[in-house]
Amino acid sequence: MSLASAEIRPFDPTQEWPAPDVTIICPERPPAPEMSESDFDTVFGPWASWIKDAAEVKSAPVDFVALALLSSASAIVGNTRWTVPWDGWKEPPVIWGMLVGDPSSGKSPALDAVLDPIREIDNALGAQYQTERQEWSDKDEVAKLILSKWKADAKVAIQDGDTPRMKPAEADAGAPPVRGRVRITDATTEKVGELLRDGWRGLLLSRDELSGWLGSMDRYSGGGDRPFWLEAFGGRSYSVDRKNSPEPIIVDHLSVSILGGTQPDKLDSLLVRSDDDGLLARFMVVFPEPAPMRRPAATLDTAKVLAAMERLRALEPAVDDQGNKRPFFLHLQEPAQVALHEFRLQCAAWEAEASGLMKSHVGKLPGLSVRVATVLALMDSVAVGEEPVTSISAAHMGRACHYVGEHLRRHAYRAYGAASQPQELRAASRVAEIIQREGLRQVSTRDIQRRGLVGLQSAKEIGPAFAALESAAWISAIQQPAGPGRPSKIYAVNPRLEGMK
Repeated sequence: MSLASAEIRPFDPTQEWPAPDVTIICPERPPAPEMSESDFDTVFGPWASWIKDAAEVKSAPVDFVALALLSSASAIVGNTRWTVPWDGWKEPPVIWGMLVGDPSSGKSPALDAVLDPIREIDNALGAQYQTERQEWSDKDEVAKLILSKWKADAKVAIQDGDTPRMKPAEADAGAPPVRGRVRITDATTEKVGELLRDGWRGLLLSRDELSGWLGSMDRYSGGGDRPFWLEAFGGRSYSVDRKNSPEPIIVDHLSVSILGGTQPDKLDSLLVRSDDDGLLARFMVVFPEPAPMRRPAATLDTAKVLAAMERLRALEPAVDDQGNKRPFFLHLQEPAQVALHEFRLQCAAWEAEASGLMKSHVGKLPGLSVRVATVLALMDSVAVGEEPVTSISAAHMGRACHYVGEHLRRHAYRAYGAASQPQELRAASRVAEIIQREGLRQVSTRDIQRRGLVGLQSAKEIGPAFAALESAAWISAIQQPAGPGRPSKIYAVNPRLEGMK
């Protein structure tokens, strides 16, 4: 029996249908975690005052500014410094930061506080490139004339039976200069591959709205971009196939830090629709309460961040035996290794109690803490004008573990609540989102199956989701007349959902 021909039992929606439990699609969130003043000062050290001042000037939560600073600095460091907790484990400093909040929560102003100095560095690199490009173009023009003259002379020499002279070195201007880049806002994976191959160091991808960028991976490329970005978190060697060339782009270290914001409802929708392939779990997330509106008394010292980023930009990589660039490895001091191992044990306990996306996220916390420790250590040194650190101390490791484990983990739980539920509730939430988005009045197992959604492709997977939706008063089974064969179960959708979109 088709959905069209099924008869719905008559009912009075205001009397026979209870109010639907809308928390199944929008679970109640825990309160935003807050770090004490003393803990904040300890974690961010010489940068704590600047972060607070920037947050006050921008009317934004300090959590937004702090994570934006860490993520941006990680991109500036890039592949010049990696950290080795112990043999067999290497971590690039790459940090993916997501700021979650409503449109008026201060995400964009907080990003501007950190990204404005980054733009200045990019502008300076652009101006430097224009000068170098003009110098190269002038040299190339002369080289073309010399080459043309040499070809003519060689032709005459060959005709006369003489040996032509060797091509002069001045006949080749060499490779054109490469424009240095720090930040990108949008680019194809092929273009990002080219920039990383030529620039080597690393990049920062910044977006005001991350959910649109994440969703576009599936919409426009059939999910083909996701493996690229999963690898961009790890900094390993990667080859990018090109459409118009048989030769791939070989990237020594695919390292891209990511920074941006999103709104809670857009994140919820993204969590409901996306598959857990580990992409979202790689983000460090902050979802604070909005900052109180007040007239700022502080001033924003942009020059301090610009100077620090320029010092980080001046870091040089190491060189291997063949003369090729490689990261300079920062090793954990013995007490730092002890602190990291203790944190790993704590994370294992948290992971055992977690589910869904939170389980995947918690499993990455030890590596994230190493990355944060690296950035904190380097930012400390440039803030006070000291030489860059050559190893990671227990103090930096402890600060990072506290920030990542005790603070950011709670923010992630607040943001990823919809994806931290048991499988049947997450599946029910995905079906509920379809019902609400499409305004369905009836739904069946076959109707969900034909969509081909991961985790909702069999009656065994869909059944518990429908049971949860029945318990939440979203749907009710329609009584069907007896007939040959086993009829497909059809459910009526609670009419009270109309107007709740």
